[in-house]
Amino acid sequence: MTVRTLTKPETTEVNRSELRKKQRAVLKLARGNKVVVISANDEEDEKLVLDKKYFEELLERLRSVMETLEIATDQKLFTQILRASKGLEKDTRLGKLHSFEEAFGED
Repeated sequence: MTVRTLTKPETTEVNRSELRKKQRAVLKLARGNKVVVISANDEEDEKLVLDKKYFEELLERLRSVMETLEIATDQKLFTQILRASKGLEKDTRLGKLHSFEEAFGED
């Protein structure tokens, strides 16, 4: 799924009585990036129904972002990465690096 699809889900709002009356149909609405909002009088009591695969992909992207932030906020590690990247760019231009296939390919 694209970032836009993940961050801008389509929503359908239903109330609790509609959910009780048409549970199967309402649950079928929650497919892909389509989220069903179960409305309530108080916003804190509202619930969401979403597709498991969509939820897992959201979690995976969130974990990835958190790992990136951890690296970026670790000044010592980030400085080391930046220093290493300059050498990698130079080595790439000079043809000193092996391709992925050369390093990990099967014989």
